[in-house]
Amino acid sequence: MPDTSSNNKRVAKNTLFLYFRMILIMLVTLYTSRVVLAELGIEDYGIYNVVGGVVIMFSFLNNCMSTATQRFLTFELGRGDMERLKRVFAASLNIHIAIGVLIVILAETAGLWFVNEKLVISADRMVAANWVYQFSILTFCTNIIQVPYNAVLIAHEKMSIYAYISILEALLKLGIVYLLVIVSTDKLIVYGMLVLAVQLVIRSIYQVYCRRHYKESKFKWFWDKSLYLQISSFAGWNLFGSVAWLLRDQGINIVLNLFFGPAINAARGVASQVSNAVMGFISNFQVALNPQITKDYAIGEIDSMEKLSYLGIKFSFLILFTMAFPLCLNIDYVLHLWLVEVPDYAALFIILIMIDSLANILFGTPLMTSLAATGTIRNYQIVVSCIILCILPAGYVALRFGCDAPSVFYISIAFTLIAGFVRFLFCRKQIGYSLRKMTRTVLLPVIGVSVVSLPLPIYAKCHWFEAQSWCNFISLCAISAFVTITASWFIGLKKNERFTLVAIMKNKLQKKKNK
Repeated sequence: MPDTSSNNKRVAKNTLFLYFRMILIMLVTLYTSRVVLAELGIEDYGIYNVVGGVVIMFSFLNNCMSTATQRFLTFELGRGDMERLKRVFAASLNIHIAIGVLIVILAETAGLWFVNEKLVISADRMVAANWVYQFSILTFCTNIIQVPYNAVLIAHEKMSIYAYISILEALLKLGIVYLLVIVSTDKLIVYGMLVLAVQLVIRSIYQVYCRRHYKESKFKWFWDKSLYLQISSFAGWNLFGSVAWLLRDQGINIVLNLFFGPAINAARGVASQVSNAVMGFISNFQVALNPQITKDYAIGEIDSMEKLSYLGIKFSFLILFTMAFPLCLNIDYVLHLWLVEVPDYAALFIILIMIDSLANILFGTPLMTSLAATGTIRNYQIVVSCIILCILPAGYVALRFGCDAPSVFYISIAFTLIAGFVRFLFCRKQIGYSLRKMTRTVLLPVIGVSVVSLPLPIYAKCHWFEAQSWCNFISLCAISAFVTITASWFIGLKKNERFTLVAIMKNKLQKKKNK
């Protein structure tokens, strides 16, 4: 039997390390985004986002392999089979190298043609756009080779390394901003080159660390047909999900470009920066949670696995809601405070992306991890991916019939909810998850928190703090934070969950006093 208390403490400790990392990265990202947008201008910033997006479109092979690598490494680590673990890592690394070669071929043929022939980019910026495209390809290939090493760190739940390396990463990103301000040559080209340089440094450090500390992370050419087929089969069915999410995000970015030009991509780029900064807090919590979910399944602890999944969903929703609600209330003020020039639609895009993220969290990553742990994902990926794939054609048709740019986000929210509920139904069928437990543990509490939290801050915004000022911003944030935290404490959390949090805080305070 696993030590549940020890597992929870380890998850909490790893989450704290990841939050430290995320706070640092978020602050640097928000500052550097402001300077980069100001230095590049709206058009070049939009070009960087859409051209980089074309490279990411070829990432579907890498994304599906990343999930497969993470699942198999964590599963074998949970079983304690070291020899099998070494072979899984070596096979995964070999497959990723092959994927890197394939993506370079695709990017330099079909992708290059698409950038030069189909994207809406002014003629005088095409040379810069092509340079950025090449840098983006190299950056992406660097990340591909690193995936198995990152998977090893996550499987071993060694999250502290991310926090330490992030200090260097933050300093390097600040260095990019400094150089971008002082250079006199084409800033778009320089920016793409510097981003590549930072990724090369950071990824090399991760790789060296893993090789020195984990004996399974060694490169080796070998052939084991059954193992390669097992990993590739899992990744192959996971391919549907990777393509679906790729088209949802980058496909919509390209469709917006085709109808509205680079300026709308700049707005979506700003919205994505804010969304990624906020969602980083949630992903960090889930990264710390996912290995334990897989390990619980590997040793047959299904009840513990289900409880942990529901806890992850609820905490993720409450954390995101607590952060996103005051941000959305003050979004116009925040954008004007943050950016020199605010692209049109940026504020509305941020609000809609936040709503879409909340919808996705309700049936999100913990359920995906649960299904991946079973190794049986064919039917789930086919059905859910087909639902997600409907977003792109539906959005294209809506724009074709004259709808405005935000309509694609409304469509995305609707399909995200449908896909999420279907995902839960697969968990119910394949693992035995209970709809009653899900409703009682997750859905009713988060809906209750949302309903109770919304009225007072919105009323205050409309009647008391309508003018944009620093004082009103602080007041609205304080009111919304107080209301959402209070509602989360009394409505969102059960008595035993409140008791556990209080015990953890008392323990932390006691340790500080003893130092």
